[in-house]
Amino acid sequence: MAEKAFVPAEFAHLVNLADDVLGTFVVYATDDYFAEKENLLKPGAPQWLEGKYTDRGKWMDGWESQRKREPGHDFVIVRLGVPGRLEGLLVDTTHFKGNAPQAVSLEVIEAPDDWTPARLLAAPVAGERPVGWREVLPETPVRPDFPNVIPLEGAGRATHVRLRIYPDGGVARLRVYGSVEPDDAIYWQPASIDLAAVENGGTVAAVSDQFFGPPSNLLLPGRGVNMGDGWETKRRRTPGSDWAVIRLGRRGVVERIELDTHFFKGNAPQATVIEALDASAIDDETLKARLAGGDGWDLLLERAPLVQHRRHVLQPDRPLTVTHLRVHIFPHGGVNRLRLYGHAVDTAGEGRALAALNEMAGDDVRALFASFNGARAFAEGLLEGRPFPSVRALFAAAEQAWWRCTTDDRLEAFAAHPRIGSSQRAETQTERSASWSVGEQAGVRGADDAVKARLAELNDAYFDRFGFIFIVCASGKSAAEMLALLEARIGRDREAEIETAAREQAKITRLRIGKWLRQKGI
Repeated sequence: MAEKAFVPAEFAHLVNLADDVLGTFVVYATDDYFAEKENLLKPGAPQWLEGKYTDRGKWMDGWESQRKREPGHDFVIVRLGVPGRLEGLLVDTTHFKGNAPQAVSLEVIEAPDDWTPARLLAAPVAGERPVGWREVLPETPVRPDFPNVIPLEGAGRATHVRLRIYPDGGVARLRVYGSVEPDDAIYWQPASIDLAAVENGGTVAAVSDQFFGPPSNLLLPGRGVNMGDGWETKRRRTPGSDWAVIRLGRRGVVERIELDTHFFKGNAPQATVIEALDASAIDDETLKARLAGGDGWDLLLERAPLVQHRRHVLQPDRPLTVTHLRVHIFPHGGVNRLRLYGHAVDTAGEGRALAALNEMAGDDVRALFASFNGARAFAEGLLEGRPFPSVRALFAAAEQAWWRCTTDDRLEAFAAHPRIGSSQRAETQTERSASWSVGEQAGVRGADDAVKARLAELNDAYFDRFGFIFIVCASGKSAAEMLALLEARIGRDREAEIETAAREQAKITRLRIGKWLRQKGI
């Protein structure tokens, strides 16, 4: 049985953003001749097997490159399971004694999940987001056969990390600690989301007992694989209950609760009570006292019975806007997973942006809506939805306004875009949408001249065939990717292509509304 993984005390309150269970993936390594790069993410402590060899050398539980015979160094690129704000590293060289690197450095980037190794390798090293890689840890010495704990200052948000080792050697485990920072667009969608999920920023703020299993397991993706993959307390010998306090990823309204005792058969709790707290209305000292077990909580769910090995779907007694929930289990026992489905409420910045939008004069707001989407019918339809009570309502109204548009309206919206890769501005394009188009087509800049030429050629052919320009949500796409989509779509019939272009326009519209909200909400 593997030993329990080491967690640095100074990072115990943080999330391992590189946890394999969250979907972390080793994208690329310059060399992993002696030991595979994937070992970096294994959940347990590094193992040592005396006398075990492979046809390449001593078996090592980690990532190990061969000895370099020329200048340079090795590195590995890891896509984090969840994007987050980095605060520290664990570079564990346990069992690597005469074959550990002398030093390491770290770079980070914000990039889409589907960026290929080639795309990541081609990204420049730059000092600003999201242009390219940013160095957040300069070359730093590390000890062999040791769990090297390295704080990071001002590392910011990242989706991928590049760990460089100097000049070569082996690292047993890599842990990247920080706070989850998801894309705020997940909170703007109309459907309910799990406000407690670790990938949505949920964390454990306090717990009464975690003798057999930590409460952080409650918030992990999927359904736990066994009883050891949940939160379990020791047996209470006094009256009362055990409890865990969950801090939601964002302040919101919980509409449905799922509490899963899967695998807990002889040790499931008998009942639960769930209490709620809105920390936005109290000071830090009061919050600290309540998290430690104090009073002042509102009842969200009165005592409800629980049974063994079952997913319980529970309905809150009343709607409450909350930041924290305290989940009691009576009298003790284990829970596998907890899901708190609901919707987020607007942040203060989003509220300011929405207030400005609701108060904007008619001509000004029409011009703003035209920058989101060039169809006049869209702008008028969205105008009918004012005042918008929430950001979610704004996005829902935008969806309705767009999908009510006729074919002629859609063609008008398409005409407001410049051609992909063209420096020419569309005739109906506003100054604001023109500036957004530059950012949306960033993937074309620096593209190979042959790709640019082929894009221009096929754009002309596309317009001749369909009577409107090629529409694609270009954000995050390279010129080669957009060219491949253009080649795939140019042979389709016109009706199908108008529908596809309309779906792409809907994506562009959502992105532009989101950009405006972020700019106004700062």
